[in-house]
Amino acid sequence: MRENSKVKSKGFTLIELAVVLAIIAVLAAVLTPMVTGYLDQARATRAQADVRTIADAVKLYRRDTGQWPVFTATNASLTLCCGSNGTAIVVIGSSNGNYPTATGTGWSSPLSSSNTALSIETYLNGNNTGVSTTNAFPKARFAGPYIGFLDSDAWGNKYILTAQNLTGTTNHAYVVSAGPDAVIQTNLNQGATGTFTVGGDDIVSLIQ
Repeated sequence: MRENSKVKSKGFTLIELAVVLAIIAVLAAVLTPMVTGYLDQARATRAQADVRTIADAVKLYRRDTGQWPVFTATNASLTLCCGSNGTAIVVIGSSNGNYPTATGTGWSSPLSSSNTALSIETYLNGNNTGVSTTNAFPKARFAGPYIGFLDSDAWGNKYILTAQNLTGTTNHAYVVSAGPDAVIQTNLNQGATGTFTVGGDDIVSLIQ
């Protein structure tokens, strides 16, 4: 009569488990900074693409209509558009996200638009200039919308357009993301004939 042999199963010992856990911990310690670095780089790359897209849309609006999107045509003369009670618009934020704080010189505190109901998207997609929508090229015409949906930047804040510097001042106009620290450190008014300096970890695209 044949005896059935019993096969004993062998599990992990405590030492083996400890070695495996130690290896996992070492790999996590090595890989976590790398993964975090890639994520940070991806966020910055996205913000760089977004500020360029906004700046290009503003320039395209100007090319088509002959005016910047912050103007409106009234009685054949151009006036700054849509500030509450005629208040000049210093900055315009995108529709989504929070207004960042600003420590660069020239910014108001807290940072906000003169008319919070209007966003970058509203200005770019609205015919504030009052020009025709049917004039054939090369005549001026509104051919919007000029930009699609804009989410907040990668850190949950609004993109900011320095609207007042589009109105014939001698300062650079630009679009800025406050970057990872959520603080705009770039000085607001920088002469268009001088060197433009980006502050801190801000992400900027120049318009003019």
